[in-house]
Amino acid sequence: MLRLAGKPNRRDAANDLLAYSATGAKLVSQTTSATGAMSTNRKNRHLILSLLSGLMLLSAMTFADDRVLDVGQIGGEPAVLTRYFDVLEDPGGQMTLADVQQPEIAARFGAPPLPAESLNFGLSASAFWLRLKVRNLSGRASDQLLEIAYPRLFRVDFYGLSPGLPDRIIKSGYAEPFASRLYKHRFFIFPVSMSAQGEQTIYLRIESRTSVEIPAKLWNRNAFHIHERIDYTAQAAFFGMAVAMLLFNLLLLISLRDRGYLYYILFVGSNVLAVASSTGLGIEYLWGDAPAWSTISFAVAAHLCAIFLVAFMRHMIGTETLLPRSDKALKAVIAINAVACAVTLFTYQIAMTLVMVIVSAVLIVVVALMGCFKRQRGAYIFTAAFLMLLLGVIVLALRILGVLPTNFITVTGIQLGAAVEMIFLAFALADRFHVIRAEKEKAQAQIVESLRSSERLLEARVEERTAELSATVARLQQTQDDLVHAEKLASLGSLVAGVSHELNTPIGNALTTASTLQDDAKDFQRAVAEGGIKRSTLDGFVQRSVDMSALLVRSCYRAAHLISSFKQVAVDQTSEQQRQFDLLTLIEDNVASLQPSFKGAAWTIVVDVPGGISCNSYPGPLGQVLVNLIQNAAVHAFESAQAGLLRISATANASMVEIVVSDNGAGMSKETLERIFEPFFTTKLGKGGSGLGLVICRNIVTGVLGGQLIATSQPGAGSQFTIKFPPVAGRSSKNNRVL
Repeated sequence: MLRLAGKPNRRDAANDLLAYSATGAKLVSQTTSATGAMSTNRKNRHLILSLLSGLMLLSAMTFADDRVLDVGQIGGEPAVLTRYFDVLEDPGGQMTLADVQQPEIAARFGAPPLPAESLNFGLSASAFWLRLKVRNLSGRASDQLLEIAYPRLFRVDFYGLSPGLPDRIIKSGYAEPFASRLYKHRFFIFPVSMSAQGEQTIYLRIESRTSVEIPAKLWNRNAFHIHERIDYTAQAAFFGMAVAMLLFNLLLLISLRDRGYLYYILFVGSNVLAVASSTGLGIEYLWGDAPAWSTISFAVAAHLCAIFLVAFMRHMIGTETLLPRSDKALKAVIAINAVACAVTLFTYQIAMTLVMVIVSAVLIVVVALMGCFKRQRGAYIFTAAFLMLLLGVIVLALRILGVLPTNFITVTGIQLGAAVEMIFLAFALADRFHVIRAEKEKAQAQIVESLRSSERLLEARVEERTAELSATVARLQQTQDDLVHAEKLASLGSLVAGVSHELNTPIGNALTTASTLQDDAKDFQRAVAEGGIKRSTLDGFVQRSVDMSALLVRSCYRAAHLISSFKQVAVDQTSEQQRQFDLLTLIEDNVASLQPSFKGAAWTIVVDVPGGISCNSYPGPLGQVLVNLIQNAAVHAFESAQAGLLRISATANASMVEIVVSDNGAGMSKETLERIFEPFFTTKLGKGGSGLGLVICRNIVTGVLGGQLIATSQPGAGSQFTIKFPPVAGRSSKNNRVL
């Protein structure tokens, strides 16, 4: 019997079979030649039949031995088990180990159709039974590990049957808790231990909710540990790079606020989710024992990858403006993938997912190439990046089909392709940002030049308008000065009218008394001339003369006093000379000058100012402020001829004199109070109000007296004006407030 050393080879067995066949044919030829033309006798027929039987027995023994694996020959490289498996499909998934061991069912096991590295039965709901016969022809016990390197198998049941030993049964697959695995690994690992010269029949029952792919290998335990370390290191490098890209681009997103970085982050995150699902690391490290999610996770991640990759491409290439028709197709793909992703969460349709992924990939390639034909800079980098991912998928497929050998590059091809794609897309984002910045700088330069041109034109226009405004302001200032002067003259006119009215009484009395005295003197003169003067006549004349002289003196004294007071007030109001004055005297003189104007009014003025407050300031402007405030109260506070009281009070200390002019009249609203110091603002427009009275008061108090003018008022509660100024002019505090 033939036994293959090392890896069994069917071609060598076939060559041996052909050699035996050639020998048999030669013997038949020699026998036929020896007998000549004679008919074949019974002896020759027996010889031929014996030879053919031997050939058939040898062939059967050779092929039977070819499908039994000698584990003693496994060294540093694993044995691919595909060619050693016998396969039985169980469409109903109801068969048990006892069922498949029955002779009539066991006879239905058959060899796989293709000698690839992985058995691939596509999308199937059937359960598959695999039978593997192994032997250990070495002189020592063996300890191997059987690896099923596809983590997306729902159930993987291992049955190890050895003659004379208890059966070994291990339940695995992602339907079982991860903690129940004998060997904690992202793939399904089963121990295969055999004694020297021992034999074992292994049954594997495979069930999948997605595609049925079975890449099975038998490893030497030490070699597997080395392979495992390299494999997990590669996976850690991939996920570490992905996390680094995520964090880096997240910082760029926060800094630059560009949607492209958001799409990139979401795509990388979806890509990481897909790789974690397809490699089994998601079950091992992320979501653990969640069979329902483990079933749909890859499909959900694939749809999300398509959505965010297409969105990223639209943003980076600018398909909305560059390729508007293709952009509509891309939007449709995004919408359909979003719907498919939502549907997958409720009903798993792997065929729909595969179709959508293929359609999306084809459309992405077509649109990216169209962008390249349009000479779009970002399209070149995007196309190269996506082709790297497709190359990784192609390498994986060729390795599974057995076209490419199994090594680090082919095993991690899809992760390498995804990693290169992420790096290329990051470069594309950086390049796009560079292009946008260059375009922005160019646009800014154009804007700056345009602004400079506009600035020069604007400067010319501003100079022209400034000249016009200066002339207008000068005219307005002159007009305001004229109005202020007219207001002062009007105030002086009111003063003159009051003086005239007040002097009329004493001067009239003096004139009447003087004329009466003159008439009495003439009568007395006639009486003297006639010589008939009596004692009584003389006494009467003397008495009347004394009385009328006294009345005349009093009237003239009153007129002289009034003229003196009015003269001082008039001089003060027409001059801004600083002098020493008594505050009470100043206030009383100004109130006295206004009394004739308000003699018939229903309201009264009360002066509540203590004597002895001496000021060295400007009495004229201060008196004008008081006159304006009193006249303002007469016009506004007591306009309805209502009874009321206008009180003038004052206090003083070493640094400040405070005069309060308050009334209990109509008061002002908040809106009116906020505007009373605005030039030409008046509530009596067309009724004698100029809108300059309080403006003049504020200017005098702040500008001449160096103090403050504060106004407070409430509707129906009257108004109060507070004048604060230093007792000695020159300590200026040019503030004015409206409360």
